[in-house]
Amino acid sequence: MKKLIFSNLLAIAIAPIFAQPVSKTDVQALLRELSAPPTTVAEAYDRAYPKGTTKPNAIQHYQQWTGKVERAGSEVQNLMADFYRKYPTGTRPVAQPVATASPQQQASMDAATTELAQKMLSDPAFAQKFMQMSEQEQHAYIAKLLADKGIKPASGTPNTNTAAIAGTDVEWIALCNDYTSAATDMSRLEAQAALQQKYQAQHDEVRAWTEAEIKKLPLHSFGEYGRDPDPEQVKAVRKQGLAKHREVAEALLKEALPMFAQFRQALEQRTAPLNNALKSVQYGASYDFGHFYTTVLGTQAMILSELDALLKNEVGIINEVAQWEYDWRNFK
Repeated sequence: MKKLIFSNLLAIAIAPIFAQPVSKTDVQALLRELSAPPTTVAEAYDRAYPKGTTKPNAIQHYQQWTGKVERAGSEVQNLMADFYRKYPTGTRPVAQPVATASPQQQASMDAATTELAQKMLSDPAFAQKFMQMSEQEQHAYIAKLLADKGIKPASGTPNTNTAAIAGTDVEWIALCNDYTSAATDMSRLEAQAALQQKYQAQHDEVRAWTEAEIKKLPLHSFGEYGRDPDPEQVKAVRKQGLAKHREVAEALLKEALPMFAQFRQALEQRTAPLNNALKSVQYGASYDFGHFYTTVLGTQAMILSELDALLKNEVGIINEVAQWEYDWRNFK
């Protein structure tokens, strides 16, 4: 009984505060840092063939940016690994209040509660008077009793954990699901594949034209090796064919540029709600996501993977068109 009397008056316990940091990367800001794609085949060549290289490798141009994406991805992986090392089941126990009173304070409080309980039991008139007091009057009486024992009652909430469930102040599940649903839409990849197939067909037409033009060339006798077209004339036709391939590559890049811009804009839009919510809680620096922590981390990892895939899709086309420029420039 004595503990019940004091439980609503002394705030000697607090619930521990958990910080659950996530990656501190502002993905929208990072996306805006990504260099614009080249606008001509010649620019694509400069980007894909640095320092006289012989194979297209435009991704080198973006090393600083991809390094940021990789570091952010490692940050998420390390945070996830740390969580599962602490909680192998994937679930963190619910935080409970913990006592902060010193042993001396606890002993003094026990003595005070014992004194009050004994007085109420031995003096029915006092007990009746005490129970008829207002809550404020009871507080004042007990405060004086505690002061006599050397304890100053703490102001604040009772020794109960009445805080809202961690992470429920933000709709983390909805934000993550909305992003995931939009990110897994295959229409973007299908559009890019259709574009590349369209121009691959045009390259096939140029190849067919080149072989047909070579067959039209007059044949010459070269001793015992039979009759063949003049090598110089064959070379001239192939050079013309490469020029046509270069034109097709230029057309592909021209049509791909607005698609690149659309993909970047769409990615920025679908990451905005979750990204803004994470910024509002300082990326978990002093925030408890509760049961939603691993879901948020997993979604961050997915966003970073999509940033990486976005660039690689662009680089695939950049390398493709740049190689036709390389072949045309270096034809001998």
